[in-house]
Amino acid sequence: MKHKVLITISVVAVSFAVIFTLHYSPEDNLSVQQSVSESNKNIPVIDMKPIQTLSTGKNVLPITDKSNSTTQEQLDKPEQQVLTAEVFSDEFVSTENGKEFVSKKALDDVFKNDTSLLLQRMSDIEYSEVAQIRKDKLNEFIINELKDVTILQQDLECAGKVCAIELTYTQSSNQASIDTLSSFSKNYSFQQFTETESGDKKLKALYIATDNPSGLSLSDS
Repeated sequence: MKHKVLITISVVAVSFAVIFTLHYSPEDNLSVQQSVSESNKNIPVIDMKPIQTLSTGKNVLPITDKSNSTTQEQLDKPEQQVLTAEVFSDEFVSTENGKEFVSKKALDDVFKNDTSLLLQRMSDIEYSEVAQIRKDKLNEFIINELKDVTILQQDLECAGKVCAIELTYTQSSNQASIDTLSSFSKNYSFQQFTETESGDKKLKALYIATDNPSGLSLSDS
């Protein structure tokens, strides 16, 4: 009798387990991850006086990696348009009644700020054949005409009518050769000379293409 009861209980337990197994189906855990996939003579050359700036410390917030997240603000924000060479050139030189004017404000902004900021911005400007030709000419002039100049560092870029350069060279270099750099093409030339902490010389210059370099006029705007 005792054996029959045990057998009956076992059968019931097994049946319950079978029924539970057939009806239990755990939901699949689904995860969706979104990812978010840059030699002209008598040409006036203006020397810009060095501008002293004071650097102040700022609190820096910790960087959060948001490379795998997309906010609604990012989705709603239109794509930034590439600045054209013509628009960039117009920031520096304008024409009124057939006469060209170079913006004093634009020059001040260039010579009081870090050159790398300008060069980076210029590298993002829309490609133009004029700018590329001027850049090639400037590089060739440096190679062929500044052989008696020991260049320690050279950074240059051209966009539209504008070429910018920062050149670090030794004290023993021939300064007369450096002074001819603006004649690589017809330019309005603006130059600033400073000295590094190690005693080397540094040239920061802006060359703006023009057909009449001697007709330079500045505007306050």
